[in-house]
This record gives sequence, structure tokens and C-alpha cells, in this order.
Amino acid sequence: MKNVLLAALLAFVASANALAQDVAAAPKFSVWLPSKSWALELQVPGFVAKANEMQADGRRYFLAENEKTRLVISVFLELMKGPAQPGECKRSLEDKVKHDSSFSLNGLKGVAYGEAQGMETVEFSMAEVNGAPVNQKNILACLIKDDVFVDVHISKVFFKAADKPDFDALLQSIRFEAKKPATATIPVGNSMQLFQQGSRYFMAQQYREAIGPYQQALDIEKISPMLEKKLWYVLVDNLAMAYGITNDLDNSQKVVAYGISKDPGYPLFYYNMACIAGEKGDAQSAKANLKLAYERRSHALPGETIPDARTDDSFQKLMQKKDFRQFVDSLYGGKP
Repeated sequence: MKNVLLAALLAFVASANALAQDVAAAPKFSVWLPSKSWALELQVPGFVAKANEMQADGRRYFLAENEKTRLVISVFLELMKGPAQPGECKRSLEDKVKHDSSFSLNGLKGVAYGEAQGMETVEFSMAEVNGAPVNQKNILACLIKDDVFVDVHISKVFFKAADKPDFDALLQSIRFEAKKPATATIPVGNSMQLFQQGSRYFMAQQYREAIGPYQQALDIEKISPMLEKKLWYVLVDNLAMAYGITNDLDNSQKVVAYGISKDPGYPLFYYNMACIAGEKGDAQSAKANLKLAYERRSHALPGETIPDARTDDSFQKLMQKKDFRQFVDSLYGGKP
């Protein structure tokens, strides 16, 4: 699990890091607290999640942006410390209006309170912020569901009247659906940021340092997925590689096994498993997984290829055995 696969993955993670700055938008997002059996869901095609995380203070924070339209939506879910008081949402919206007005020299324009999707709302415009012209349109929405304070903020700079339907569509996309999380706790952090941090270490060949942020990112992804699928593949591959290169083969195998459980068609997971078997000197497992990887080679991502095991350091000892060498030759065909 060293030279051949490492070179391929280093090239792949470089392109994936670029992709992380402009990932394809997910059409649906789910925002929830671990102690609740429901989730706030949004149908927002064209948006890219910037954050979907549990914060250290126990609040759930979600942020997404449509980089084409420059529309931004954020959501906070917060467990209330006591029973909801009458008019609490209205007071919260009024406080936010008062707070935001302090940033505009000319005050807020078109302040209007209303209701949408069962939520209390207020909308207003800010011609400028701290003296800089922005013409920012804002809609704030508030709802108390059970004992959870739901706070939604939709905004767009350089707003035009033709953009109003986009605001309405966002509000109308909000749904509360029954959903029971698989666990009662969520690791704190942002999986995208942790993925990028781990990748910086990985590309610098600081594999031991890459393990921490990569593992934390994967732990978050298991419970609260945020990464685009291509980045998720890179995360699993690289974390397994980092464990393998630092001689922690057991954890490397656990990571790859998890990847296979989620996507049994992805060939590099099996190649990684074969590498682990090769490092352990397990010829039978190495053969079986190389065969599975080769059979699934058409499912590799664009630009990916299955490395040639005959030139991979992970199989150096096994390649000294005639039967293993013959098997690999028959699998790949031709000369390495």
C-alpha cells in the first residue's frame, strides 16, 4: 500500500481538493439534533453545503450557498433551556431586526412581518452595510418545534425583484420529516474542513498527522453526511492509506471494510484490502481482493485506474512466490 497506489492517490487528492472548493450541489439537505426523531429537510438544487455540524455549545448549524445566484441560507437548531414563552419567536425576530439595523447607516428598508410554512417571518433590505453598497435582501424565519428553537436566515446581495421567487421557493422547500438518527451523539466539527486539513497533511506525506482530521471527518460523515461522493471516496482511501503507511493495518482494514459496506462496487476499496493482505503476507486474501478490484475496474471514477499490483511494494514479498506471480500475471496480462 505504498508507492503505486500512493502516487495515484496523491494525484487524485490534489484534484479532489480543488473539487472541494466547488463541489456539486446536493439536491436535498437534512438538519437535525441527535436527541430528536425529526429533521428539518430542504430541497435546494444548485446549493453547496458549507457547514452542517454540531457546534461545541450543542447547537446544530447549517449553511449552504448557490454560487451561481449568490443566494445563501443558514439554519440554527437549538434546544431551549426552558418552556417556550408566548411571542418568543416574534421577539427574536424583532431583536434581529434591531441588531441588523445597526450595520446600515440608512436603516433597514421594507421591514415586513408575516408567516410562511408555519413559521413567523420578517423580511427587509439593506441598501448598504457599513457604508458599502450591497442591496442585500433578507428573510428571517422562526419556529419553535417541540423544545427546539428553529432559526432560518435567507439572504442575497445585489438583490433584484426577479430574485424574489427564489426566496419563496427556499422557504417552501422546508419540511419537517420523521427521522431517528442512528446514534445519540455527533462528533463536533465540519467534515469538509477536516477533510481539507487531513489532505494538506497527506499531500505533504505527513501521514500520521493526517489520521486525526481524516478520522474525525469520517466519524462525522457516518452520522451526518455532507461530502460529495467523490470526496468521500478520497477520504476513505486516504485514511486507510495513512493508517497502512504508519503500520496500523488493523485500523486500515476497518476503514476499508466500512467503505465496502457502503459502496461494494468501488474497485479501489478492494485494491486497498488486497494491499493490506499483501502487507500481512496473506496470499489468499490478496488474490481474492485483487480479483474483486479488477472485476469492478469499470466502476472506477473518471481518471482513476486500478494500479498494477506487480509493481506495488505491498505485494513485494508475495511476488516472490511463483503461484502468486502467475495469478497476478494472468489477472493483468502482459508485462508490468
